Amino acid sequence: MEKDDVVRAEILTAAERVFQKWGSNKSTMEDIAREAGKGKSTLYYYYQSKEEIFDAVVNIEFEKVLLKARVLAEGTETAKQRLITYIVESIREMKNRISAYTIIREEIKQNKNFIKKLRERFNAREEKYIQEILKSGLERKEFTFINKSEVTVAAKTITGMIHALELYLLLENDDTAQIDIAARFIANGL
Repeated sequence: MEKDDVVRAEILTAAERVFQKWGSNKSTMEDIAREAGKGKSTLYYYYQSKEEIFDAVVNIEFEKVLLKARVLAEGTETAKQRLITYIVESIREMKNRISAYTIIREEIKQNKNFIKKLRERFNAREEKYIQEILKSGLERKEFTFINKSEVTVAAKTITGMIHALELYLLLENDDTAQIDIAARFIANGL
């Protein structure tokens, strides 16, 4: 790792702690600099604003969510299990990450477009992965609810349903049992 990468990582790690403690709205660049053991000028050298730092922290957290869901999904035997696991784990892991940021969760509730914008950054990768699962399921004759020509649209639909569930289950409801039920509905139909 280069020196710049190390400093960026230190800043983001410190920022994560500050955001967890104070939320995004109440945190300042000075708070982050103090937590990182850096001067404010160092922060401004690497990041233009607190919002840019927050954005970077959120991107890292979201990458972790998708990676964990994908790793767990890959550990299953069938495409159907992989799809269910991916849906459940991505939502569950998102909920776990947001729970660590209770103050930010309240801030996000006031700005629901935040998650939507965040999700848009990762849509293409997520849709591609779901397409792979669907193609595998079709080849193995596990899925009969779509045909090959519908894989792209089905992946977009499933991704959209995950996003809607995240908004509902993460921001408006704390019942984790609903995550499992919702995922089974998506994967098995009604």
